[in-house]
Amino acid sequence: MNEVGTNTLGLVFLGGLAASLSACVYPLIPIITAIFGAAQIKSWHKSLFLSVIYVTGMSITYMALGIAASLGGSVFGSYMGNKWFIIAFGCIFFFLGLWFMGILPIKLPNFADKLQVKKNNKILYPLIMGIFSGFIAAPCTAPLFGAVLADIAVKAAENQSIIPGTMMALAFSLGMGMPFILIGGFAVRLPKPGRWMQAVKYFGAAILFTAGFHYFQDLGFDFPPAKAEISLAITGFFIFIVFFILAEPLVDPEMDKTVKKSHVLTFLLIAAFGLFMATSPLASRSSGEIEKSPLSWKTSLEDGLNSAEDKNSILLIDFWAEWCVACHEMDKKLFASDEFIELANKTNVVLVRLDFTDESDNNLNLAQKYDIKGLPTVVITNSKGEKLEDLIGFHSKELSLSELIKFFEKHAGKK
Repeated sequence: MNEVGTNTLGLVFLGGLAASLSACVYPLIPIITAIFGAAQIKSWHKSLFLSVIYVTGMSITYMALGIAASLGGSVFGSYMGNKWFIIAFGCIFFFLGLWFMGILPIKLPNFADKLQVKKNNKILYPLIMGIFSGFIAAPCTAPLFGAVLADIAVKAAENQSIIPGTMMALAFSLGMGMPFILIGGFAVRLPKPGRWMQAVKYFGAAILFTAGFHYFQDLGFDFPPAKAEISLAITGFFIFIVFFILAEPLVDPEMDKTVKKSHVLTFLLIAAFGLFMATSPLASRSSGEIEKSPLSWKTSLEDGLNSAEDKNSILLIDFWAEWCVACHEMDKKLFASDEFIELANKTNVVLVRLDFTDESDNNLNLAQKYDIKGLPTVVITNSKGEKLEDLIGFHSKELSLSELIKFFEKHAGKK
């Protein structure tokens, strides 16, 4: 199982919290809390229990959607190297940003009125309300959670696991439900709705635009250049602050007609580009070379087979792609480790790295031949190129090494 970083889960949690603070959700929090009865119960632990039941219902909905995105995400793996797919995905995030700002308003169906569960059912009613909450507040939650689902699908294509997507969806639902737990379970007085919610909306839109810029970066643009990315990151942070303030996030264009949405959008796009520069050092970029490794890697399967035949050895084929985050993680934690280097030298295995960043007929044929369903995948073959074993995904250095040792001991010396 590929683990999701705590930073990723934290950002997704904050995304859910931001969705709950948006204009069409936040005012409903005390109302919904009162409807399912938490506000009418004097015992705080019973109120907390009902609030948790409600948030559990929310989690069921979001986790189900997350699992669906994970299961469907495997089809993205073969397209992630296609520039048109990357452009389309980047445009989706810009569209979601415009949607969140309200520039491209989309009306979604509200299922709240169709609930037939009796309100006097103290457990089932808040659970059902929670399950449908994502649809009740869809106009505000859909853009942010849509972005999360898109990211889940990509991670599923990279990791070949539904666990990361499920965890991300759960984190979003917990962020979304936190205000409900605070007000329902602990009687916390949340701030009154006001202009500050406009700032939340603008900040969420800027985050979505930033994600779009990062997708366009995957087209191969060398910006910001690696040598200057730290200084540009600092500059980008200040650009974000200045232009976010210039967008006047506390002024609602619907209320103040002197504020033009076109100006707001321009300032937010510039602010988002600054945030993109500021966060670029955190993005994973690699030339495809194994760093800090004395091992020799072939880049052609034909060369690897010739070398394996001469050495009477087996092959280890690493199917790799620039867009594959787990591939970069495997590079740093497994292939560059002293343990793997010692194992490779001891077994005299021939190492081959095949770049699947770009979609090509040759790559498609190899994927079909070796039954490659996602990346990273490591395939062990004999000197004739016949598949003996495979290792799908990157779980941990220890587990991967353990599996590879078993493979090498089992097949060492096979032609």
